Amino acid sequence: MSTLMNRAKMVFLLLVSGKIGLLGREFKRRLYSNERSLCLRRDLDIPFETPAAKLAIEIRPLHETDVGELLDVHDEGIPGKAVKDRVQRKLFLPEKVPVCYVAVTEDGSPAFMQWLMAATENEKIQEYFCGGVPVLNEDEGLLEFGFTLEKYRGLRIMPHAISEIAKKGRDFGAKYIITFVPEKNIPSLKGCKRAGFSPYMVRVARWRWFRRRCQFKMLPPGTPFSFDSYPAAEPVPSSTNEKFS
Repeated sequence: MSTLMNRAKMVFLLLVSGKIGLLGREFKRRLYSNERSLCLRRDLDIPFETPAAKLAIEIRPLHETDVGELLDVHDEGIPGKAVKDRVQRKLFLPEKVPVCYVAVTEDGSPAFMQWLMAATENEKIQEYFCGGVPVLNEDEGLLEFGFTLEKYRGLRIMPHAISEIAKKGRDFGAKYIITFVPEKNIPSLKGCKRAGFSPYMVRVARWRWFRRRCQFKMLPPGTPFSFDSYPAAEPVPSSTNEKFS
C-alpha cells in the first residue's frame, strides 16, 4: 500500500470514528515535531524466565474473528488515543506481513496483539515504515504494533505475551529481537524490561511538513532505562504510545 493511500485511509477512519480533535493533533504532529524512541533488544541466547500474567493466557496466530473484538473503532467510551491505536493496526493488516500473534484468555477472548517480523520481510517493512526502522539483519526479528485491549490492561499480559512471542523468533533463526518504544512511554518500557529487553539504540524522528526523517544512534552496552535512575519517591512520568510511521 502506498504511503499516500495509507495516510488517506487513516484520515478517513479517524473522521468516521468522530475523532476530529485527534485528527488535528496528528496533523500538527506531522507538520512539525521531534520524537525520540528507544530501540530495545533481547538476546534469545540469554536464558530468561517469562514473567507471569495475572490471568491464564495462550499465544496463537491472529484469527480473522479476533480483528473485530480487538480493533473496533466504534466502541463506545474508548478514548481518542485508543482509536488511533486501532486505526494504525487496521491499516497494517492488509500488508499481510507475518506473523501477527494474539494472547487469548481461557475462554478464547483476544486480549493482546503484536507482530513479530523476520528479516525476510525487510522489503515490506521498509516500504511501510519509510525508514522508521533499520533494515533487519538475518539474525534479527522485529516486534511492532503491540496493543492490549483496554479492559485487560493492568494484568501484566503485555510482558508475558511479548516475552513468549519473542521466543518464536527462533522459528526463523533469530538471535536478537528488537522493538521501538517512545522514551516517554514509561509503562511500555517497564513492560518490555520485564520481558527481557534492554536499551540498544535511540531513534530520533523529525517531522517537517509531513515528511519524516529518522536517525539512529547506538547506545553503549549496559545502558540503563531512564526510570532505573529515578529516586524511589519521585513520580515516574507516563505518556501514551505514539508508535506510527
